[in-house]
Amino acid sequence: MTEGNAFQRNVWMIMLFLSIVFIVVSLFIMSNGDNIFPTALELAGSSQSTGDIEEKALNFINMSMLKPLWEGIWMGIFGLLIALGLKRKMKYAWTLGVIWGIMMLSNAAIQGGYEVLILGWLGVCPQTLVFLILGLIALPSLLIARKFFH
Repeated sequence: MTEGNAFQRNVWMIMLFLSIVFIVVSLFIMSNGDNIFPTALELAGSSQSTGDIEEKALNFINMSMLKPLWEGIWMGIFGLLIALGLKRKMKYAWTLGVIWGIMMLSNAAIQGGYEVLILGWLGVCPQTLVFLILGLIALPSLLIARKFFH
């Protein structure tokens, strides 16, 4: 077997690894949930302090800042299921994996564009970079392994 064939057969490991990384990063960021909103204020260049916000309102804001991270965990679980399908050489798993990679890249582009172009931030938030990196690894890996699934 050539290296290309071994890579194609084992692309499921890449999806498995990326999905686990996505879940772990989401859980890590969530465990530091009280700092998400203050960090967002800093990224926005705002002089607003969380101490100036009513406690009930701040609790709602913190919850709303955590919501996308829960969605990230679900996307990671979806990626795990895709990886298992790829291991079993199921053609639909390859298609779902490509869609997963496109979703990661689309999210990074939209979220990053919103942060930089519309909000005027100097850079993107760390979660946007996670989406970008995972998409840039998953999509080309699956495209290289295409012949193995078709």
